[in-house]
Amino acid sequence: MIDSSVIVQFVIVQLSFALTPGLIIALVANESVKNGRKKGIEIGIGAAFGAIVMAITSSLVVSYVFSIIPIMTTVIYFVGSIYILFKGIQTLRSESKESQESLKENAVIAGFKVNLMNPKMWVLFLTVLPIFITTENNNFLNLLFLGLLTVVINLVADIAYAFMSSYFFYNSSEKTKNLINRICGISLITIGSYLFFSRFF
Repeated sequence: MIDSSVIVQFVIVQLSFALTPGLIIALVANESVKNGRKKGIEIGIGAAFGAIVMAITSSLVVSYVFSIIPIMTTVIYFVGSIYILFKGIQTLRSESKESQESLKENAVIAGFKVNLMNPKMWVLFLTVLPIFITTENNNFLNLLFLGLLTVVINLVADIAYAFMSSYFFYNSSEKTKNLINRICGISLITIGSYLFFSRFF
């Protein structure tokens, strides 16, 4: 079982990823404002189904790689911690963006396809989740647990954005949007730095 303190770190990292406006959040907000909250929530549900596929696939791949090439644990840990740092810096420097595109297909299917084809999500599942594995036993089950926890966190964030999309993307000030980015960015940089230096120094 994964240590509770590691789970707390993992949840903070995932919340920081989930709350930082990205492609899915932009689609959720856009659909919520244009076609109602129900459509925004459907985007989030579709994205969650896509993330479940990624969670199962990445758990199988990573646990298999760990079993045949033990040194890959160090490589993935290095790449994952650097990616968290990179996303933190990118988040601090980013500006909120709004999506003006209208969907031409079912919202659930659109969310599923967009998330499943999102390379950033694959990087997240393949490199970030494994660095929170603290035991060599049951790698697949531990990765699947973290993957499903990621799905839940992202779905909650998507639903929250669906309900508050008008405020966050139209009525809130740039100062508020930038504050959210700063909090998420600093959280990612702090934990990414801790993970990297505690392992390699």
